[in-house]
Amino acid sequence: MTDHLFPKGAATMRDGQPMIASKLELSPCAVSVLGQLFVEGPTSDDNITSRAGRCDLVSAGLAFHQAGLSSLTPDGVRLAREWDLCSLYARRDRRWYLKVRTSARPEGAAVSHSESGATVR
Repeated sequence: MTDHLFPKGAATMRDGQPMIASKLELSPCAVSVLGQLFVEGPTSDDNITSRAGRCDLVSAGLAFHQAGLSSLTPDGVRLAREWDLCSLYARRDRRWYLKVRTSARPEGAAVSHSESGATVR
């Protein structure tokens, strides 16, 4: 269980209902921060791509901000993982695209040479 990773009060529920914002409800700034936090993990205020985007994510229950650090809630991680690969590719967000693509592969699945980046002889 990952409950110990999230501070008390970092709610992922509002009024007893899960607070998963749809992709269409997020501002472009929030989407950018969602990708950043998904790829980089907890990020300091000095390095956040958009404070307004972070605030949008916090309001939606997808991230929390404490002691100068921002991080995704379990719902934020779930939304980032479920993001459509085609739209990530179109956004040219290579790190987010590769992380989602890699995490979607079942454990023990073979990785092709082209995916691993290994030199093919």
